[in-house]
Amino acid sequence: MNRLLNYKDNVLLVDVEPDDYGDMAVATTEHVKGLFVQGTSQSRNGYVDNIGTDAHIYLDIENPFVKKNAFRLEGMYVVVNLFGGDENQQWFKISSVKVGQRKLLGNEVNNVHCHLTKATPFDLEDS
Repeated sequence: MNRLLNYKDNVLLVDVEPDDYGDMAVATTEHVKGLFVQGTSQSRNGYVDNIGTDAHIYLDIENPFVKKNAFRLEGMYVVVNLFGGDENQQWFKISSVKVGQRKLLGNEVNNVHCHLTKATPFDLEDS
């Protein structure tokens, strides 16, 4: 297996769909290796302190779930737990995906880069 990236983080991909009552509920979960990067910034504008966050993840393209859904990951959630313990879980929604394909050299997919936004957690116990 020739990997271009060293995927250091274990994350959980969560797909949701409407339940019988029309509420969004967890439909599928998949453990995936990834490379999670998050940055935080602070600025002051008009007497207001603004805190911004910028999060990205590269997902392991060798994972069958990622490979199958590479062009359908938008809207799924990523649960990141970098420091262990349920209290340290961070939930992000995949807002956009850039699928890296070598169009001129064989058309193989060599990376999946997801842009993330902070999200409210779903209850994983019911899934």
